[in-house]
Amino acid sequence: MIKKKISLRLHVFFSFLIVFIISFSVIILSFNVLVTQYIRNDSNEKLKITEDKARFLASQKVEGRPTLPGQTDRTDMIKEQIINSLSGSSDVSVALINSDYSIDITASSGAASNITVAKAVAAKLKEEEIKLGTNVGVVNIDDASYYVSSFLFDESNYSNSISSPQYLILFLDSSPYLQFAENVNEILFFILLAALFLSLLASLFVSNSIIRSIRKLTAFASKIGSGVFKTQEFNFWDKEFDVLAADMNVMADKLDAADKEQKTFFQNASHELRTPLMSIQGYAEGIRYKVFDDEESAADIIISETQRLTSMVENLLNISRMDTAASGRQVIQKHIFDLKELLASVVEKMQGSALLSQKSISLHFSEKDIQILGNENDIFRAFENIVSNGLRYAKTGVDLTVETCSPGQVSIVISDDGKGISDELLPNIFDRFTHGEDGKHGIGLALVKAIITEHKGTVMAANKKDGSAGAVFTVTLPIPS
Repeated sequence: MIKKKISLRLHVFFSFLIVFIISFSVIILSFNVLVTQYIRNDSNEKLKITEDKARFLASQKVEGRPTLPGQTDRTDMIKEQIINSLSGSSDVSVALINSDYSIDITASSGAASNITVAKAVAAKLKEEEIKLGTNVGVVNIDDASYYVSSFLFDESNYSNSISSPQYLILFLDSSPYLQFAENVNEILFFILLAALFLSLLASLFVSNSIIRSIRKLTAFASKIGSGVFKTQEFNFWDKEFDVLAADMNVMADKLDAADKEQKTFFQNASHELRTPLMSIQGYAEGIRYKVFDDEESAADIIISETQRLTSMVENLLNISRMDTAASGRQVIQKHIFDLKELLASVVEKMQGSALLSQKSISLHFSEKDIQILGNENDIFRAFENIVSNGLRYAKTGVDLTVETCSPGQVSIVISDDGKGISDELLPNIFDRFTHGEDGKHGIGLALVKAIITEHKGTVMAANKKDGSAGAVFTVTLPIPS
């Protein structure tokens, strides 16, 4: 669990900061790697071109040239000509170096600074004990870096007497390249600072926009939490916030509907409970104070009202359990059972009431057994309520017919021969506390609807359409594969 919390502004800013730092670090690193690679390749290429040219000039056999004043033989003159030719052709500087790492001044030309650098390069080679005649690489002198190459200068083409070997060293100053890279790095650094400043402004803009949207939604949520379920209109830039606001409005509508339904439920339940309780209390007080001459009739009424009250309380508890299951807070235990046996048990239980009212109950079932998945007690109560409702309004009896309506579904049709359901009552017949003229408390059919819905089925009510009177209830339940 995160104990220390940070504001959204800091969160967004740090996200921008990390992205920019990583991005610019990669850019600067890549740039320096590319510059270093370019300097190395370019310097080596120039050294190679100059070396090839030097080897070509040094390999030429030259005879018959006069010796100039101050030169012992033609070799000195040709060396100087070769070095002068090489020095002016590229950025590469050239000098002759003796085997003891001393510079041959007589054969070197150019500015004094060039000879000074050549001496410094030779001294560095000697200091680091680098063997002459090899491809040396990079030599660092003070703050400058030089790419150096050397090879044996063959004098046999110019003089019959071979003295101690000499080497031609080629060196290229990479300082201009490095200075350019340093200047670019400085520019990139200032760009980074500017980008960080812009990222700060961008993070403030983005975070402020998000925070304003969150505050509006938080205020809306607080109102919903306090019981104010009125929807609100929002118009956010961000699609996600608009979706969230729409979902919250849907939630507010559902909570408002549930709140009104709950209040209506309690009001109706209080009214329905008060009626039998007042009746029980009145008859009990009449018995207590010897008001009734026939106390047995009064006791029968108390027993009848108590049974009615018990039935209503059981239905209320069951419908509350169905609501809890529908919200996902409770799981209804289900198992496979035989539908024919269950309906037969319902008919057997209701047969006594039918006989007392001089009515009949008939069950029409195919020979094929049908197994369904569900809670047997709940399904039993659902059909018991429908049959009981039918017996209340029927003239002669109730018929139950079971048939397979489609693959994977079974249909149970319960019909009576009463006067049917009024057109005003029919659309709301499964609503709670909705009952007809001879109805009881208006919970039975609402419980039927809740149970069948919990079992992934459907229940519909209608009047007969064949010209005869009566109501028809059709229950459809899935058959497990």
